[in-house]
Order: sequence, then C-alpha cells, then structure tokens
Amino acid sequence: MKRLQLTIFVLSVLCLNPTGYAAGNIECDRECLAAFMTTYLEALVAHDASKLPVTKNVKYTENGVRLNLNDGLWQTASALPTYRVDVIDEQAGQVGLIGRIDENGNNNFFALRLKVEKGKQVSEIENLVVRNIMAGGMPDIGIPIIVHEEPHPLMMQEIPEGKRSSRAELIRIGDSYFTGLDTENHGKNVPFDPACQRRENAMVTANNPDAAEGAIAGMGCKAQFDTGFSVIVTDIRERRFIADPVTGLSFAMGYFDHDGAVNASLSQPYSFIIGEIFKVVDGKIRQIEAVLMIVPYGMESGW
Repeated sequence: MKRLQLTIFVLSVLCLNPTGYAAGNIECDRECLAAFMTTYLEALVAHDASKLPVTKNVKYTENGVRLNLNDGLWQTASALPTYRVDVIDEQAGQVGLIGRIDENGNNNFFALRLKVEKGKQVSEIENLVVRNIMAGGMPDIGIPIIVHEEPHPLMMQEIPEGKRSSRAELIRIGDSYFTGLDTENHGKNVPFDPACQRRENAMVTANNPDAAEGAIAGMGCKAQFDTGFSVIVTDIRERRFIADPVTGLSFAMGYFDHDGAVNASLSQPYSFIIGEIFKVVDGKIRQIEAVLMIVPYGMESGW
C-alpha cells in the first residue's frame, strides 16, 4: 500500500510538470540563474575571472575554440551589454543570451551560454562573438541594415501560465525549424506564425517590409522555406538547446554547413556558427533572433 501511494505521488508530480522534471530537481531557479549571468558579465568587463565562481574543470570556448579563462573576450569586453535577450532554463541549470557587447569600441553581436552546477558554480561558458573587424563590409542584398537598440518587444514578454509550452515542446519546435532547412527544404512541418519575422546580425531577413521589391527578405518565414532555397544548407549539426517556458524562448547553438556543390553562386565550402532564439507563442514560431559568423567548413564546436 505504501509503495502504491508513493507511486501515485510521483506520477502526480510528473503530471503537474510536463517537462518530465520534478520541481524539487531545480537547483538554481530563475533569480539564481539571472544572478549568475549578471556576475559573469560583470567579471568579463572587469577582466577578472576570479570574480566568477567556477568549478575546477570549468570549460570555456569562444567561437568554437577552447580557451583559458581570462583569455579572448575576457581581455577586451569594455562595457556591459545594453541589448540582450535572456533565456533561463531552470530544468537544465543553464542560462543563455543573445545581444551586443562593446569590445574596445566595437559594438559586436554575441551569443552566450552558461551552465551552473548545483546552484553554486559555473562549469561551462560558451561564447560566440561576431567581431566586425572579421565581418568586413556587407554586400548589397536588398536588405536594409538597421542596428536595433532594443530587442523586438515580443521577445521578453512572459507567456500566461495556462498557455505555456513545455520545455520539451519548445525544443521540439526549435529543432523542427532546423530540420525544415537542412532535410525537408520546406516549411510544411515547421509551426510558423504567419507574422513570423527573423533578425540576423541587425538585418531583418524575413517579413521585412523595407526589403527591395522581389527580395526574399520580404517574404514570410514559411514562404521562404517553401521556395526550397535552403538546399544550399547541406547540414545543420551539433544542435544544442536550452528553453524557457516562462518567456516561450527556445535557444540553440550549432553549425550550418554549405558544401559548395549545390549552388553555383555558393561554389566554395564554408560553415556558419550560429546562436538562434525562437519566440514561441501559442505553439507557433512568432519571432526569431540570430547571431552568426562564417567559420572554416566542418569546424567543431568544442562541445
């Protein structure tokens, strides 16, 4: 009888928590994870990793390269980010961010992921920094480049409790976007909201009302997928997700590969390293924010 009562209790907890995690497993709640993000950024700008509590075997990468703490961005970050979208994943004990950071006068796009162990120490730090000295001038592709001072207002809006997607569902929806790009080459199985818009490194690349006439950037997210343009993306790999049911955000880090053999205008192999956030409202992708940069073809993430 006691065993039956215990089983019923455990099942009731899991039913109340559709992510599959018992509430008691959360070791660092939203406030805790947000505090670690703030501490990390403040330590970064102070150029002093000793200000951040870390595990003995803490792992730090920057643009896919394993570095020592106090190296790379630790030497050059010069101001706290004013533009940022935070993703807090209590179940995974992780927190992510997409935004811009000042680096010795260069206002660079960047993405960031931290993993916190037992609510006490950071064990993983993953940075993606799109340095403008590397990007060079942007070609004219019919998309106005607007450096937004604030994230899209939808991004940080909380989802009402009764309408929140589970963590697992948010990850499934984000992953369906990548599968629609690299395997299916259409948007049939991606739950796009008709108003879905995408930003990539300051450019509105889907549903852009200011795009040149006939430019693909003026099309909606699903309509773009349905053109089959993504055949140039030969693989989207090392997909790693965290998710925030409170704000409906699914955050991914990974690589887009282009093998150069599919399209004559893209006749050389290269890869993108990318950090991308999907805003999910009522089970549909409503807004997308991404930062990305070109890296050597087939480059590994370091993770």
